Amino acid sequence: MRYSLPLLLSPLLLAACATPANHYDPLEPVNRKVYAFNVAVDKAVLKPVARGYVAVTPSPVRTAVSNFFGNLGDVYIGTSNFLQGKWRQGTTDFGRVIFNSTLGLGGLIDIASMAPGLPKHNEDLGQVLGFWGVGSGPYLMLPLLGPKTLRDTTDYYGIYYLSPTRHIHDSATVNSMGGLNLVERRAQLLPVEETMHAAAFGDEYAFVRDSYLQRRYSLVWDGRPPVPLQLGDKVEVDDDEIDVKSLDMSGLEKIEAPEASKKSPSAP
Repeated sequence: MRYSLPLLLSPLLLAACATPANHYDPLEPVNRKVYAFNVAVDKAVLKPVARGYVAVTPSPVRTAVSNFFGNLGDVYIGTSNFLQGKWRQGTTDFGRVIFNSTLGLGGLIDIASMAPGLPKHNEDLGQVLGFWGVGSGPYLMLPLLGPKTLRDTTDYYGIYYLSPTRHIHDSATVNSMGGLNLVERRAQLLPVEETMHAAAFGDEYAFVRDSYLQRRYSLVWDGRPPVPLQLGDKVEVDDDEIDVKSLDMSGLEKIEAPEASKKSPSAP
């Protein structure tokens, strides 16, 4: 089977020229610099710590740590559901806390997920505001904290005021728990890094930004948005601007698949 290289390049050229600009990111030049700073800090500090944590901590222990903090987070999630009028979901969230805090040994074992009718939800104050019609606002890349929209920065207030750890008055204990939670969450991202880098097509910042905005939009609508999120106005391609036929491809030869890989006419 033969392929013409100009034929292979044509869709890529057209797609590149038709990429929309993201109108949720008016601060993109500043955000890119902050993202580069965050990546540098992650490579120098957080990622090596997360790798060391995975290397010395058995998998069952890491699972127990994740379950423990997930149980604490269900208090915030349940409150967020109640604030959206989702009474059934909020009730099940607090039911999860009761089950996991008692039968699950303080949340170390996620007993609730094994029981029917007690699924894990994902809600926060940013989604509450989105539910009541508050717009997302501009996209922000926060130093050391990562991506947020202006609306979603309220999530930090929700976590602070609704976290059970707020009632622990020993600052050393609170800081240790926060550090452990941060390292555990970073460790969970280690297996997907290569996939993310491959999917970014050279622009990791844009990939992270667009993925974050799409995911948050879907979460506000509980995974059933009425229309796809329009990240920007599509750039119209003018046929006079890009004429693939006019490109000089005389020095390029056709690419031919190796004979061994060709299928015979009788092959299915």
